[in-house]
Amino acid sequence: MRKYNLTFVIIILAILHGCSMFDKTIVDPYKAMTEAELYNEGSVFLNNADIPQAVAIFDLLEIRYPFSKYAQQSVLDLAFAYYDFGQKDDAIAECDKFIDLYPNHPNLDYAYYLRALSNLEKEQPFFQEILGQDISKYDVTRLLNSYNDFLLIANKFEGSKYADDARNRLVFLRNNMANHEVYVASYYLKIGAYIASSERAKYMLENYPGAPAAKDALIILIESYNNLKMYELAKDSADVLLTNYPNYSYTVNQDNSISINDKNEIIDKPNDDSFFGLGLF
Repeated sequence: MRKYNLTFVIIILAILHGCSMFDKTIVDPYKAMTEAELYNEGSVFLNNADIPQAVAIFDLLEIRYPFSKYAQQSVLDLAFAYYDFGQKDDAIAECDKFIDLYPNHPNLDYAYYLRALSNLEKEQPFFQEILGQDISKYDVTRLLNSYNDFLLIANKFEGSKYADDARNRLVFLRNNMANHEVYVASYYLKIGAYIASSERAKYMLENYPGAPAAKDALIILIESYNNLKMYELAKDSADVLLTNYPNYSYTVNQDNSISINDKNEIIDKPNDDSFFGLGLF
């Protein structure tokens, strides 16, 4: 009998212990926090490079205090943290979020600026910076996105502290995108795709006026028209070349094709030295 009583007592104790476990409530350490306290807590995690925990706190901040000044600032803080840690796509996503949610925010220029920098720097080839490779040889989609944001800052936020830097970067981006078009046009010319080479050269001249690569684009255009037997257009392009680059001259050959002369040297067509030996690419 005593054996059965002991077993019964053990069973009762086990049941009571299980019930006590169910009675325990999960304590939320952030439940009583104000918006400022939540923001400060998230910032601590951010400063310690604990982005997942910072995201959790900032998400909670946005849920409890939507559109508050701390919730708005937390988006920008998180965007910069992603940018600083090299997570450029996540930085762009946070900037997109801020721009969509707060189009009238006084720091909107910063969101555009940070997004432009993230697009400019993301997916750079590993050895590009070390070897000084020209970014114009790679896909320029990200450069175009960056260019559009810097252009918006320069035009829409003229008094912004980021405006001067945006204008300087616009020149850099314009020149590199122009170089890219010349790089592609020279490839088409090399393989005999003369219509394609002329179209890319024209596109470069129309969309990136003032870029140093304009000279090479004009030479490609002249040679493309020569090969297409469109000699009048070749002559018109040669006239533009001479107007902008006085050291050039041209002669009309017996077949009406155009030969370009530079310092007494006839350039029949752009070659590898013209494009790849002068530091353009």
